[in-house]
Amino acid sequence: MLVKLMVAPLLLLFISYAQKKFGSFISGIIPGLPITSGPISYFIAIEQGKLFAANSAVGALYGMSGIGLFCFVYMAVSYKCGLAKSLLIALSVWCLFSILTLFLPVNIFVACLFSISTLLALTFATTKLKVAIDAKPLNSKWELPIKIVLVTSFIMLVTFISEHIGSAWSGLLSTFPVILAVMGSIAYISDKKDSAFKILNGGIIGSLGGCIFFATIALLLKYDILIWQVYTVATISSVLFTLIFSHFINRKYVNPVAFNTAKTQL
Repeated sequence: MLVKLMVAPLLLLFISYAQKKFGSFISGIIPGLPITSGPISYFIAIEQGKLFAANSAVGALYGMSGIGLFCFVYMAVSYKCGLAKSLLIALSVWCLFSILTLFLPVNIFVACLFSISTLLALTFATTKLKVAIDAKPLNSKWELPIKIVLVTSFIMLVTFISEHIGSAWSGLLSTFPVILAVMGSIAYISDKKDSAFKILNGGIIGSLGGCIFFATIALLLKYDILIWQVYTVATISSVLFTLIFSHFINRKYVNPVAFNTAKTQL
């Protein structure tokens, strides 16, 4: 219980630091990664067993493409609609999409092909949109406490109800884009639409790293490997992939000036 309560504040403090240090795009990539769904998956593996967690990871793998779709729809709609309407439409699309994925095979290879293809298509579609260079959102004092309360409550809720809703729903619900919804909305109401775009665009790319994470989980949990070792390997693999892919996207499509500035700061 204590570990569950500590995970969200530590992760969100890290995201807040990245947001201030490197700007919106990098801070959007981080929550696109399995920042909430990863700990949830780990707790499920400890509490429900490796087989349940492996099947749940396949559901989460489908859910990664749902996160990307949420980000893309939010971006596309927000150019013409207000915050409430944009968020409602994006969340509605996420819900409908998530329900539809329940009818897809619980197969890691099908889930990988489906999710990675969807996210790649969304990633390159967003490169056609124009945004301001290195947009940085207003960091409201109340932003971090809200995210900590929401994410902590979300982790506690999903891990608590997982045994009652089954592995597929557990995996999908764990990928609910709670952090990206909050970050994008705060940037939007701060009159920083370009910053909101950067955050959500980063969320799509981070979700590709999430696919690597859950594909690794679904594969390795079926072998006689310690749970913490499985999640360590998955974390390292997803982070390395995301760093390489985001570097490629920044240099070739998005904003080489901003990326080089961030790299210099590192």
